[in-house]
Amino acid sequence: MKNKRNWSNSEMRSLTRGEAMHNFSRGQHYFIKEDWYIWFHGNASRYAIFQTFLWQYGNGEMVSYTDLTRTEKIGSQRLKIDSIKATIREGLNLGFIEAFKSEKDKRVTMYTFDQSILQEVTDYCFMMRRNRMWESASFISNHSTETINKELAKAGMKKDWLHSINAFISKFAGTARAQFGDEQLPNVVPIKNKKNN
Repeated sequence: MKNKRNWSNSEMRSLTRGEAMHNFSRGQHYFIKEDWYIWFHGNASRYAIFQTFLWQYGNGEMVSYTDLTRTEKIGSQRLKIDSIKATIREGLNLGFIEAFKSEKDKRVTMYTFDQSILQEVTDYCFMMRRNRMWESASFISNHSTETINKELAKAGMKKDWLHSINAFISKFAGTARAQFGDEQLPNVVPIKNKKNN
């Protein structure tokens, strides 16, 4: 998709600063020095494999070589099978990846995160989600412009998006009131869902 927007100089500065903040926030977690984090994030191929492992685990599935041959790294370059095999062997030897024989076909080996790192990987995912939430809130409230905010609102205006934002605001408002009192955030009121009769 080609860029159809025309940004002013102040908007360009706002957006570039926001993107730099994203890069900074990626380091705000407990696992920055853990071996598994350094290994998976150490180069573009292993990072792409990490993302495939996250996706498959999130879907309740293990990773196959077929999944990995469809994985793309920077520049939309697909991973090569020799590189995949070498990386998987290394991950197995280091104890970051587990291997299982497929229940459907015993000739096929499937892979997933090793149980020894799964809690840390999950906590890392939570912290990244938290960091993106903080980053977005900070950007929209402090470092954005009216034009950028209008474009962001237009870009995200989908029914699922509205439902998820509404559910989050409802939980956020309840938590804020419980922590700071009922008089705080008086204008934060979630949209009431209309029930179909």
